[in-house]
Parts: sequence; structure tokens; C-alpha cells
Amino acid sequence: MTDLATQKQEVYDYVYNMLGGGMVDVELDPIHYATALNKALTRFRQRSSNAVEESYLFLTLIENQNEYIMPKEVIEIRQLYRRSVGSKGVAGSSNSSGPVFSTSKIVTLTTNQTFEVGYNLASVTSVIVTVNGTARGDFTEDYGTRTITFTTPLNVGEVVNIKLYTETFTSGSEIEPFNAAFTNTYLLTGTSKVGGMATYELFAGYQELAGRMFGSFIEFKWNPPTKKLTILQKPRGTEEVLVWAYNYRPDDQLLNDYLSIQWIKDFTLASCKFMLGEARSKFATIAGPQGGSTLNGDALKAEAQAEMEKLEIEVMQQVAGGGGYSFLIG
Repeated sequence: MTDLATQKQEVYDYVYNMLGGGMVDVELDPIHYATALNKALTRFRQRSSNAVEESYLFLTLIENQNEYIMPKEVIEIRQLYRRSVGSKGVAGSSNSSGPVFSTSKIVTLTTNQTFEVGYNLASVTSVIVTVNGTARGDFTEDYGTRTITFTTPLNVGEVVNIKLYTETFTSGSEIEPFNAAFTNTYLLTGTSKVGGMATYELFAGYQELAGRMFGSFIEFKWNPPTKKLTILQKPRGTEEVLVWAYNYRPDDQLLNDYLSIQWIKDFTLASCKFMLGEARSKFATIAGPQGGSTLNGDALKAEAQAEMEKLEIEVMQQVAGGGGYSFLIG
């Protein structure tokens, strides 16, 4: 697959050729092409639903820990799902609640923030990482090198604590009553009391209602700028939940999407035209032996503005892809 640098260069070459590069002198530096492309990507993310994707990720809740930092790509969290109805219990008496491995690191570099664990990550069931006491999920695990790497930069001097768990947490002394009642009534007493799919459908509705009343649905607060997820109830034990979220599609996917790539190229071209027009409009004419030459700065700016307005309309009409039209009243 084509790497991101090559994809960006293809956009730069397209803009250069459309501006007449090779036939005339195009007074743009590499930084101008990069600025125009970044503007196009940012504008596309603001305006088009094709710039985001629905995703699911797992988050390990820590006992008595309410705040968690999510990866920077996550822009919206819709819901948190538990494995069962009711509150997750603490570890039972037969299991050890302590980690099988624990280590602390102090951040000394602002780049290449990879920390060696020294333990077989493939054999553990959960990896819990905190930075200055706050749980973090913005890291990747490498089973081969037995390291974790943060995807969001850390500050020098912060304390990173890594704990590995292998045990399976059970409900212990706290019983989840609704699943237990269904199991006892319909699964453990033989086939004489099984009520069929209709009964199961009714029970599923009852289970959802009971979950809303007794804590199956986790209430939370999401802060998009800081990527902080705050759980509005105290976790009673270590629990893995499923997070339904929306995240930005990576740049390489947008530049490889046949629906979005042409829009991004054209918006980048329009931005470059506007920058050229801004520069050329500073001097209306250049003196010469035949009376001078007239520059087309104002014409370029007007043309670029018209193209940007046209591209904005294309986004609203889903020409560059998106989630489809919805009902509109008014």
C-alpha cells in the first residue's frame, strides 16, 4: 500500500501541474503546498461525514478510577457497553486482585516514548497504564519486544505506572440477579420450562429495562478537546467495557478514498491559487522596457474563492462521500 508521504506528493504534483508548472514559474515553496493540503484535510473533517468512521474499542475500568484519557483520534463517544446487566463485582475470594507484574517509569524524553515491560504481554488478560494516577488508553502493545508505546506525547517528569493482570475477575459476593434468575429458570431446570423465542424476546426487553434502572448502562461525560472520559459512577472492580465511538479516518485513508481524494486535490489547488493571488496582488504591474507586465493576482483570488464555494456545495451534496441524506424539515 502507498505510504502517506507518496500520497501527499501526488497531491502536490497535481497542484503544481494544474498551476502550469513546467511552462511558467510557480512561486510556491513546499511549505505552501503542505499548508494548503492541511487546510483541505481540516476543512474536509469539519464538513464531511466521510471524514469519520464508527468504531468499537475496549476500555479497562479500574476500581475507584473515574477519569480515563482516550486516544487522540477519538472525537465522540456514544455509549459504553458492559458484558452483563448490573454492577460488576470485585474479585472473588479465590482470585488474587493484585497484578502479576508492576513497574513504574519516569518520562525523560519528549519523543520516542516507548517503555519496556519485560513481561510476556501475550499471556496477560489486561494491561492497565496510568500517568500521574490517571488511567490512559492511548498506547500500543508490542508482544515481540515486550514494550508499550504511547501515541500521545507525554510531558517530561510524568510518572508512568504499568500493571499486568492475568486473573479472571468474578462477581465474588456481589450477585448479578437478573442473568442468574434467567439461567436458573430456563437453562438449569430442563426443557419443560423453556418458553421459546417469544419468551426470550420478552426477557431481553425486561433485561434492558432492568439494566437502565440498575446500572447496566454506564453514565459518562466526554470532553472532546482533552480526550478525557469521566465515568459518573464508581467502578467497583476491574472491568472491561466496550466503547462505541466515532474517530477520524487517518489521512492515508482519505487520500486513498476515490470519493474524497479529488475534493481534497481541488481544495488544495484552490488554496494554492489564493496564496499565489495574494502574493501577486501586492504589485499590480512589474516595470519593463515595453511598459511592464500586469500580474493576475486579483483574478487568481477571485477564481480561488469561486472554486472553494463550489467545493463547499459539493460537500453538502455528498459528492465527496458521506453517511447519506437524512430527513430535513423546514
